[in-house]
Amino acid sequence: DGELRAMAEPLVAAFRAMSVQACLNGLDNVWIIKPAGKSRGRDIMCAKSVNKMLDYIGYGVAGKEMHWVVQKYMENPYIINGRKFDIRQWVLVTDWNPLSVWFYDESYLRFSMSDYDLKDLENALIHLCNNSIQKEGEDAERIKKESMWDLATFKAHIVEKTGSLDVWENKILPRMRDISRWALMCAQDMLENRKNSCEVYGYDFMLDADFNVWLLEVNASPDMSASTQVTEKLTYMVLNDLVKVIIDHKDWSRARKDQREPVCDTGLWRLIHKGDTEVSFPVSAFGCKLELQGKEIAITAKYTGQVPTYTIDGSNRETRSKRLLEQQAEKQRLDDERRAEEAAERKKEAKLRAKLAKKERQRQQQLAA
Repeated sequence: DGELRAMAEPLVAAFRAMSVQACLNGLDNVWIIKPAGKSRGRDIMCAKSVNKMLDYIGYGVAGKEMHWVVQKYMENPYIINGRKFDIRQWVLVTDWNPLSVWFYDESYLRFSMSDYDLKDLENALIHLCNNSIQKEGEDAERIKKESMWDLATFKAHIVEKTGSLDVWENKILPRMRDISRWALMCAQDMLENRKNSCEVYGYDFMLDADFNVWLLEVNASPDMSASTQVTEKLTYMVLNDLVKVIIDHKDWSRARKDQREPVCDTGLWRLIHKGDTEVSFPVSAFGCKLELQGKEIAITAKYTGQVPTYTIDGSNRETRSKRLLEQQAEKQRLDDERRAEEAAERKKEAKLRAKLAKKERQRQQQLAA
C-alpha cells in the first residue's frame, strides 16, 4: 500500500495542478442541477448518477424541453457549527459601457438549517442556503436568528479560528472583488447598455475548506426584503447608500473640481472598476447592428473645405479602432518610460547606499586604527 501510495501521490498532485477546480471534487461525484429560468431555489436537486440527472430533467421526453444549469457540487465547503453557508454580496453596475462596477463593503452569510451531510442529497435544507428554501423548515421561525450572520460576526469567527483577519483582508475579500469584476467583464459585450440606468446584482459566493472563494451564481433583482434582523438592517443601508451613488456621485462627478468636495460620500459602496474606454459590441450580440455612428455635419452655403480622398483600400480618414490602438500604444509607451525611470532611480539609490556604506566602513577602520 505504501508503494502504491507513493506512486499515486505525484499523479494526483499533477492532476490538481492542471485542474483549477480539482480541490472541489471530493470522493462522491456530486453534481447540482438548476433550471435556468427559475429563482429562489425552485426545482434544484443534487445527484451522483448521470442517469438520475437525465431522468429528472426529462431528457428525450417531448414537452419537457427547457434549459438547465449543471454544476460540480462543492464537496469540501467551509463549515461553521456543522452547517453549510454562502455569502450574499451586493454589486452595482452604473454603466455597462464603459463598465463601472461598485462593491458594497457589507455582506452577509446565509446558513442551511440542517447539519451538512453528503449522504442525504434529497434534503434541500442541507444543501441550499436560499432563505426561500430555509423558511419552509419545521423550526424555521424558532431558529430564524441563526439562519444569517452579518459580516462583523463572521469576522469575529475568523479571528477566533485563525487568530487574525488576514485571511479575510488578504484572501477572501480581494478575491470576491476580483470575481465580481471579472464576471461582469465576461458578459459586458452581450448586454444592452442603457445610459442613465443602473442595476444591483446579488452575488452568491462560497468558501472551501482552505478559504478559497468560489462564485456560485449572480442574481438579477436580488431579494431586498427584511426577512431577518440582519437583512432588515442591511437592506436599508444598501438602498440608502444606493441613492448616494446614482444621484449624489453623479452630480459630484459632473461638477468642476474647484467647485466640489474632494471626495463624494457614497456610503459603503466602493468603485472597484471603471473602464478606460468603451468596447465595441459584436453584431451577434443583438442579431443585427442598427447603430448609426458619426458626427453632425454643419452644411454651409458653399463648401470650401478639402475634399476627402479615397483609395482602393477605402477612406484615408482615421477610424475609431485605429485611434484606440494608438491610445493603447501611447499608454504602453508612457508606462514603459515610467518603469524605466523608476528602475534607473532605484539603481541610482542603490549606488548611493553602497557608496555611503563604503565610506562608513572606511571611517570605522580609521577609528579602530
